[in-house]
Order: sequence, then C-alpha cells, then structure tokens
Amino acid sequence: MLVQVCESMANPQTRKRETMALAEAMDELELEQGIIVTRDEEELIQVESGEIEIMPVWRFLLNLPS
Repeated sequence: MLVQVCESMANPQTRKRETMALAEAMDELELEQGIIVTRDEEELIQVESGEIEIMPVWRFLLNLPS
C-alpha cells in the first residue's frame, strides 16, 4: 500500500506536488494504486501509472485491516 498524507489538496501547487510524487512512486514500485489521505476531501484521479484515490482520514482509518 502506497499512502501519502496531506492536510488539503485545495491549493493547485500542493495538488500537483502530491499527485506527481505519488505517481512517480507508483511507477517506480510498479503499483497501480496509491492513496492520498486528507482532512476531508474525496476524489479519484487517473494517472499514467494507475489510479490515485484521495480520501478523508476517517475513511482511511475505517478501512485499515485489523
């Protein structure tokens, strides 16, 4: 599981930085999915290496395996 944490993706510079870094790591590790955990945002972004899911921290914590 490849996870990035960011308080907010509202700023375009932050959004670009976080998605580019995660997409590069996905490519390097040959993973098709990455997650960006935020305070309260949700979105699905398609990138060249796969899919980045942006999700709020509460949803991420509920989905962790026990």
